[in-house]
Amino acid sequence: MKSSHFSEKAPEDEKERHPGGNPLLVILVLVICTTAFLAFTASVAKADSKTAAQTAEQATPKPWKPPVAVPTVPRPPVDKETAKQIAEKWGIELLSLRLTAAGYMIDFRFKVLDIEKAKIFFDSRIKPHLKVEKSNAKLPIPMAAKVGAFRPTNRGMNIKSNKTYYMVFGNPDAHVKSGEKVTMVIGDFKAENLTVN
Repeated sequence: MKSSHFSEKAPEDEKERHPGGNPLLVILVLVICTTAFLAFTASVAKADSKTAAQTAEQATPKPWKPPVAVPTVPRPPVDKETAKQIAEKWGIELLSLRLTAAGYMIDFRFKVLDIEKAKIFFDSRIKPHLKVEKSNAKLPIPMAAKVGAFRPTNRGMNIKSNKTYYMVFGNPDAHVKSGEKVTMVIGDFKAENLTVN
């Protein structure tokens, strides 16, 4: 009798020694672990491919682009009141007076407001020049052999209102520096204290 009683208790002791013997629970745990492992592997692979793409992008040299030049708006060489007086008397608007050609020339730009009043600026018989205030040196307009003087003339009666024109004065040895004052003389026209930019 004792032996039969002992043999009936054996399966219960076996269950107590190996809990979780339910096969569905084991499968569920395996599925969860596998899913988590696959998700982790996919995220690592994605991160590796992104890093590889960034490294390849950094390794590939980008085509060179020239720096973008920001255009500077030239400042008028005179104050507003003087500019207004010149416009009323001489029919031009002084736009700029600035160094060019590495400082060896001075570029003068003006806009015609009144053609009749502005004709003096186009008369080829008149020889414009700048008088440097610090040294009294005279800077004329250079004459090129084939091109002629670096200034507009009215040979073809082609002056137009609201059009911008130029004159280029020589500046030997870069005598005039930016910020210095000059006087412009063109026939009867004389403008003092012009600032060279």
